[in-house]
Amino acid sequence: NWNDKGSKAPKLRDHSINYSDSVLLEDHPNYSNPNPEETHAVYFRKLRRFHESLPMKFTYHVISYIFFLLLFSYVLLFKFSPPSDKIPSIDWTEILTIILVSCMLIEEIHYFFTQDSVTNFGKLKSYCRDLFKPLAMIAFVLFYIGLILRFRHAGSEQDFVAARIVMAIDVAIWWLRCLSFIIVIPFLGPHLVAIGKMLQDLVFFLCIIAVVMIGYGVASRSMVYYPVENGFTTKTNGSIDNSFDGRAVFHQVLYPVYYLLYSQFGNELQNLDNNSDAGWSIATHVLLAFHMIFVNLLLANLLIAMFSKRFDEVHEDTQNIWRSQTYLYTREYYARSPFLPPISLFYDIYYLIRMFVFFIRRTCLKHSEDSKAITFKIVPNNKSIVKEWYEFEDSATYEHAYEKVKEWKATLEKSKLEFDSGNKVKKVQNDNNSDNKAKKDKKVPNDNDPDNILNSLKEIQNDLSKLKLKIEATPGDANMTSK
Repeated sequence: NWNDKGSKAPKLRDHSINYSDSVLLEDHPNYSNPNPEETHAVYFRKLRRFHESLPMKFTYHVISYIFFLLLFSYVLLFKFSPPSDKIPSIDWTEILTIILVSCMLIEEIHYFFTQDSVTNFGKLKSYCRDLFKPLAMIAFVLFYIGLILRFRHAGSEQDFVAARIVMAIDVAIWWLRCLSFIIVIPFLGPHLVAIGKMLQDLVFFLCIIAVVMIGYGVASRSMVYYPVENGFTTKTNGSIDNSFDGRAVFHQVLYPVYYLLYSQFGNELQNLDNNSDAGWSIATHVLLAFHMIFVNLLLANLLIAMFSKRFDEVHEDTQNIWRSQTYLYTREYYARSPFLPPISLFYDIYYLIRMFVFFIRRTCLKHSEDSKAITFKIVPNNKSIVKEWYEFEDSATYEHAYEKVKEWKATLEKSKLEFDSGNKVKKVQNDNNSDNKAKKDKKVPNDNDPDNILNSLKEIQNDLSKLKLKIEATPGDANMTSK
C-alpha cells in the first residue's frame, strides 16, 4: 500500500497502524478526537453519582446540622429578645433558623413516606425504631410551640420567659440529637444501643427511687416539719409552708429528699440535732439512717450492676449491632436529598408532590405505579406473595445450609483421616526411633574401628606400665628369675 503522497510507507491494512507515522513517536498519541458533548456528559454523570453517594449525603447532612446548631445557639444567646424600639421584631438569623428547621421537617416527612412499609402504621413503627427519630419529632414540636409563644407573648420580658424556656429546652434536645452521627463509627456506634438499654434500666431504677423517696419524705415531714407545735411552719414564723398546694408539696417534701441521694442534707441534720431530745427527732434520725443505707448503698450499687450487665451484653453482640446500625444508616440516606438546605427543600417538596400525585392516580384512576420512584426494597401489597417469598427464602436457606453441612462433614472426615494417618505415621516413627536407640545401645564393637584400636592400645600400654612398676618394686625376684 502507498500513501497519498507517494511515499513508500507500508501499512498492514486500511485503517490500521502505520509504523512510519510520526504520531506514534509522540508521548501521548491522539488517534481520535473525542466528542466534547460526550465528555461533558460522562463528567456530569460521575459528578452526580459522587454527590448522590451515601458518604457525601452524610457529610452534607453533618455540615448543615452543625451549622444549624451553632446558628440556633447564637440566636438564643444574643438575638432572642422581645421586640422594642431599638430591636426589630425578628432578626435575620432567627429567620434563617426557622427556614432551616422547616427544611429539616420537610426532609423528615419525605423520609417517613419513603419507608419500606406499606401501611402508615408500619411506617410509624419503623420510624420510631430509631430512638433519635421520636426525639427529633419532640424537637420540632417544641420549636414551633416556642415560635408561637415568641410572637403571642412578646409584650414584656415577663411574658417572653415562656418562649425562652421552651426554646432553651428545644436547643438542648437538638444538641442531644447530634449523637446520632456516631453510628458511622464502628467502635462507638454500638454504645448508643447500650445507652438506650441503660435508659430502660434507669426508668426501673427511678420508679424504685421515687417510691422510697416519697415514703421517707412523707414520713419525715409528717413528724418534723408539718406539725405546727414543732415550730417550723409559717404559722409559727417558720420557713415551711404546710399549705395543701402542689408547688409547696413538691418544694417541701420531694425536692429536699431527692438531694439526699447525693448526700446533700441542707438543714435536715441541723434541725434534728437542735431538737435531739424530742421523740420525733430520734425517730427521724433512725429513719434517715435506714434511708441512706438503702438508697446510697443498696440501690446505687444495684444500678451500677445493671449498667455493667447491659454493657457486657452489648459488647458481646457488637458485630450484629454494628451491622444493624449500618443498615439503618444506609436506608436513611438512600432517599435523602443530595443538596444542602435550603436547596434540599425544593428537592423534598418535588418528590412529596410526585408521590402524592401517583398515589391519587393509583387509588382513584387505577393507573400504574411511578416507574422512576426511588425504591430501596420491594414490598408487595398481596400477602400471598409475601408468603411465597418467605417459602422460597426458607427453601433456599435450607438448601444452602444443607450444602454447607455436607462440606463441613466432608472436611471433618478428611481432617479425621489425616489426623489418624498422622498418628499412625507418628507411631511408626516412634517405633523406628526406639528400635534405633535399642540397636545403638546394643551395638557390637567392630575390631577394625579406629576408635576401638586406640582404646586397645591404651589398655595394653597401661598394663605394660603396671607390669614395669611391679618388676622395679621386686629386684630380687627378678634376679632369681633371670638365673
